[in-house]
Amino acid sequence: MARRAPRRPRRRALSDSMSVEPPGAQFPPEAKTSLEHVARDLAALTSVALVTLWSADERTRTLSVAAALGEGAASLPLVTLPYGVGAVGWIAANRAPLEISDVFRDARFVGHDWRKSHGLASFSGAPLVVDGRLLGVLALDARAPIELTATQRKGVAGFVGQAAAVLEEARRQNEARRQREELEASRSALDARVREMAALVSVAGILGATSDLTGALRLICRELGRLTGADTVAAYVIDRQRAEVSPVAGYHIPEAVREGLREARLPLVDARFSDALLEQGQVVWSDDAPNDARFANSFFARFPHRSCAFIPLLGGAQVSGVLHLVWWTQPRRLSVGEIALLQAIGQQASILLQNARLLEAEVRAQGLRAVTRLANAAAHEINNPLAIIVGHAQILADRPGVAERHRFDRILAAAARIGEIVGHMTQITRLEDLDTAPNLPPMLDLRRSSETDPPTR
Repeated sequence: MARRAPRRPRRRALSDSMSVEPPGAQFPPEAKTSLEHVARDLAALTSVALVTLWSADERTRTLSVAAALGEGAASLPLVTLPYGVGAVGWIAANRAPLEISDVFRDARFVGHDWRKSHGLASFSGAPLVVDGRLLGVLALDARAPIELTATQRKGVAGFVGQAAAVLEEARRQNEARRQREELEASRSALDARVREMAALVSVAGILGATSDLTGALRLICRELGRLTGADTVAAYVIDRQRAEVSPVAGYHIPEAVREGLREARLPLVDARFSDALLEQGQVVWSDDAPNDARFANSFFARFPHRSCAFIPLLGGAQVSGVLHLVWWTQPRRLSVGEIALLQAIGQQASILLQNARLLEAEVRAQGLRAVTRLANAAAHEINNPLAIIVGHAQILADRPGVAERHRFDRILAAAARIGEIVGHMTQITRLEDLDTAPNLPPMLDLRRSSETDPPTR
């Protein structure tokens, strides 16, 4: 061991009651056993009260107890230390030995109450270094000043070398284990990424393969179920006018709830999570839905489940649909990566709603064009004979002494009414149906279909 270092001014000590993991927890069993043998041999050689071998982690600049034998070994106040804290931390930070005959007069020491309770008043320590790399620290604690003979010092140096060799081998094993764990984690991350990419490609394929909204949503629900392990996945559309959500497709819907779910409607006013989902377009989820106030409504009371996730589907500038993932009995937490993936799938699936809206608009536009062509042609065909009828009726009505003039007036009024109808036929800008009885076929409302301003009903 080295010469005693000069005393330093007293500084405030750390708490004597810090709680950390048990000694030697990070070491392979064979390394821990070897270090315990070294500690036993050192105790026998030096006759000190306590021998402690600390392992150093240069990456985090921390020390942890690898083996301890002797007085107070089972109740060490600190089993991990950062470099620079305590006498052991000072040795690690300075890579220099340290001998103190009275630890209670040296500010570098911590755990004074523990030392007093075990009568440990003196200290001697040395760094364990191999090829310039700090592997650990040897600490000897005694009741009286530690005075070693030359033979003892030589023996201590030999045991220091043994301890350093054991720590170096343990470090190599830990490094190999860490690399294996990182490799396994990388493989798992790669596998997860491959599955995610496969899901995105599959969704893209679904979008390109069909324009059937219900069928495509059902396939997307299936992919989400396979990707996330959800028990059930359902797709809903949002009716803003009625302010409710209604189902349109699903995957793995249990037979017991299938009929009820098909008819179920969730009023938006009951969905306390609707702001985040519908206004902000965020994925909303819970791994404990029964105890989550956001899902306290009649819909979830009717179909209780443990975990759920909602994915928004944008239809233009606002959310027009929702994908609902259900885990009926199992708690399911979503990682940040999974949430991002679900958000991306939702953005892809939103193309379906946008395409459906475009298709619906195109169908309506085609229908409007067909109706306007037919109406214009009919108006032209009606106007020609109508003009003849009106002209002759007017001539006959204007003759002096014509009997039953009121009949000609009725003819002219009816012709004017026909002319008004024909005028509406040539001004159709949209298709509005009459409010007819359910048993009657739909009929076009010419007046509302030709109005300049949209209806306000």
